[in-house]
Amino acid sequence: MNQVYGDETLWKILEASKDTFGDDIVFLCSFSNEDMIILDSLCRNKINIDTYTIDTGRLNPETYEFIDEISKRYEIKLNYLVPESVPLQTMLLQNGPQLFYESIEKRKLCCKIRKVDPLSKLLCGKKAWISGIRSTQTEERKRSKMYENTNGLTKINPLIEWTDEKVNAVIQNLGIPSNRLYDKGYRSIGCQPCTRPVFPGEGERDGRWWWENGSKECGIHTSNFGDSQ
Repeated sequence: MNQVYGDETLWKILEASKDTFGDDIVFLCSFSNEDMIILDSLCRNKINIDTYTIDTGRLNPETYEFIDEISKRYEIKLNYLVPESVPLQTMLLQNGPQLFYESIEKRKLCCKIRKVDPLSKLLCGKKAWISGIRSTQTEERKRSKMYENTNGLTKINPLIEWTDEKVNAVIQNLGIPSNRLYDKGYRSIGCQPCTRPVFPGEGERDGRWWWENGSKECGIHTSNFGDSQ
């Protein structure tokens, strides 16, 4: 057996996923610490799963710089998902660029056009996708499982049961790079206008859409995502 680099349980899940779904599986990477652990395992162990990221057009400068750094360091071909121009232009003309501050409905519309729809379009032609969510992050994610199936589309959450401590330990022990936003107090990586550092005593996702009460999800990691696939 070849040497396994990184966490062996994670490697087994990723290797089995590739064996099961072949070219019909993708990895969605936001360049969070969790996603970096998955990306590192894929690259170190030479598991050939296509990596995609969603460029909403509103990411932090630090995130764009980090994406460039990681693409070069790991020598990966990164695939970009971007919003379709016509729906995006229509939304901006009707609501302006800061619509997400006006209401939850408008914020969800922005998330849908910039994130949910591009991913949905990609996954229409796939059988499975990998995400780095963990159960401790939101109430919605507490109900998530390692393997979830919606209308024939399998979502694989290999880090779903990982603790904060394990994530931090793996990042440090393997020397995996982290987005510089973490050093500035961010605990979740999202769009610049909709994400801020968290304060002492706040949860990991409290820096997302901090002006809202309720769900801290964009729509990608909700239980009804994939219903239209």
